[in-house]
Amino acid sequence: MEDVFYTAGGPPKGWMHAIFHGGPYGEDIGRCIPGPPAPETFDVSPAEGGVYRYRLWTVGSWSAPGDPIAVYNPDGPSVPPPPLTTQERKWLREGQQKKGLGPLKLVALAPSGRLVRDPDVRTIEAMLAELQHRQFLVLQRLTDHDEGDCYLRVLFDEDDSYELVHQAGTAAERKGTRSASRGAVLDAVLRRLADQPGRGSAREGPEPADGF
Repeated sequence: MEDVFYTAGGPPKGWMHAIFHGGPYGEDIGRCIPGPPAPETFDVSPAEGGVYRYRLWTVGSWSAPGDPIAVYNPDGPSVPPPPLTTQERKWLREGQQKKGLGPLKLVALAPSGRLVRDPDVRTIEAMLAELQHRQFLVLQRLTDHDEGDCYLRVLFDEDDSYELVHQAGTAAERKGTRSASRGAVLDAVLRRLADQPGRGSAREGPEPADGF
């Protein structure tokens, strides 16, 4: 699997293009790996010895669905999917208008790269349940440009705990907490999305853990 490049259109059968964020392959363009499907982890043996491991972040495509591209991050601190940019939010709004639909208030960004428009409670709960270790779920409000980013980010860590980060406006307004209960995380997410500062929740069940 070393030094495999293919830049003339789609890769040969049984291979797929890949992009590596950092590490030994960070500057490579046109590198191919066995697939699809893309392996969850990808090990590289640098010339200086040892093993460098990459972990799959997402699979997408520049333009052709038949030519998927795997995106890998160095195996270290988990890397969340970036919130939508101002331009991407604008495109979504314009798409809604062209379809004659109402304005979008919220989008959910799954680890697979899937984007869900205005997810309901059951959808959010299902997306939390689908998280694997070291994966993120990002819920982003489609605010106006002058309001800054507003999003919730949930990480399912390797110790089976959840880390919830809430950012409103600027990085200075970022708050984070942790819980081992998926139910408490869901309750906290719904409360944040509803802008309810207290402990009350429309969801039945126990109150959220301390810190939420």
